[in-house]
Amino acid sequence: MSTRTAVMEQVCPVGCEGLRLPGILSLPQGGSPRLGVIVLVGGPQYRVGAHRFFVSLARHLAGQGAAVLRFDHRGMGDAPGEAVGFEHLDPEIDAAIAALQRACPSVERVLLWGLCDGASAALLHARRGDARVAGLLLANPWVRSERSLAQARTRHYYPARLVSADFWRRLFGGQVRWSSLRAALGAMGRSVAAAEDTGDFRSGMREGLARILDQRGRVTCLLSGADLTAQEFTETLREPGWAAQASRPGFSQQVLDGADHTFSDPEHRAAALNLSAQWLQDFLAPPAMPCTSPAADPAVI
Repeated sequence: MSTRTAVMEQVCPVGCEGLRLPGILSLPQGGSPRLGVIVLVGGPQYRVGAHRFFVSLARHLAGQGAAVLRFDHRGMGDAPGEAVGFEHLDPEIDAAIAALQRACPSVERVLLWGLCDGASAALLHARRGDARVAGLLLANPWVRSERSLAQARTRHYYPARLVSADFWRRLFGGQVRWSSLRAALGAMGRSVAAAEDTGDFRSGMREGLARILDQRGRVTCLLSGADLTAQEFTETLREPGWAAQASRPGFSQQVLDGADHTFSDPEHRAAALNLSAQWLQDFLAPPAMPCTSPAADPAVI
């Protein structure tokens, strides 16, 4: 891994459909990066992130030599407008890439780093075959459906309960309702009987994964070992359509044992940052022309 450099931060607003979305651009001081990273926040978060994770991520990756932009989506954080949902973020992703390249013209290729439904949005965007995007890091992608939830619980939650002596002791002692046992058995049955999910955003994500791999892009999944959302994605990768893509060159997985959805534990957070930096190193190229970034406004960082 390369030696870390000092980082400077600049305001970099993202203009999207007539709205000005607050953004912060982290840059390696004195460098001219050819590689940019767009951070796509997940769920009802904003550019700082839970436990300031996105701040740490942007600075960590910029210290490795990339230009990193994190911004508020419409209707979130300090951004104006109405929230549109992760299925409709293509205009914001396009606008963020354009804003980054305007601020830092040396950037030739862009990576998308997404958490939860931000990761899902990155895969949906990949369906379009955007030649500017060279790779994705997908942290705990959101693929929630009745089937994926039943499968994840069946494989990762219910077996542990059903072999637990404490569970049966509490069940026969009246501390656990019999409906809990029926729910467990019912979920296991549904996961076995259900067909592969099709015709919704999951099929669009699978299409995006195929498209970026067709373009010889690289996709890394960063999965938390103690997160139900990550477990659902793991189960989704077992489906035939997904498994075919996951077996292709350019696709890889990293699992952080014991980590939760947002890497809240400091040790897991540090590991997620380091794995992200390792992912970045696969794409880094020698520096080119200088950046011209907007003036800093530390009050909104």
